[in-house]
Amino acid sequence: MTKNFLTGFERENLSLTQEYECMQCFEPITNPICHECLGNRINTWLGLYPNIKKKMSPKIKSYVRDVSNNTLKSVNCMACNKKKAALCPYCFTEGVFDILKNTKIDRMIVMDFLSTFNFDLKHEGYIAEAVKEGLY
Repeated sequence: MTKNFLTGFERENLSLTQEYECMQCFEPITNPICHECLGNRINTWLGLYPNIKKKMSPKIKSYVRDVSNNTLKSVNCMACNKKKAALCPYCFTEGVFDILKNTKIDRMIVMDFLSTFNFDLKHEGYIAEAVKEGLY
């Protein structure tokens, strides 16, 4: 992914931007949804696939726990308003996408996940990978 130049607003507020950096990609968190809220929404979505949910829910919960255990600083979540958003939604959903791929989930379910939780708006990251693999 190419790094864009900072806008005038970002340059003026550089210290604020650095405060809200994703702990994985180091980009500013512009859509602060914490890993717990996003993980809960993914588990709710998995309710559409009860057999898969039994298999995936513990893995998603483990991933959420790992993120929680490795969080150093965070910003308030838009959903729960707790100071827990340390990963941008893109990085979090990319991690879940990797879990789905490594678990060998049915490709239609992976495609549904990518359609429902697409934070790769430019289609340069995990969506580009999914397109190459015929999953999107």
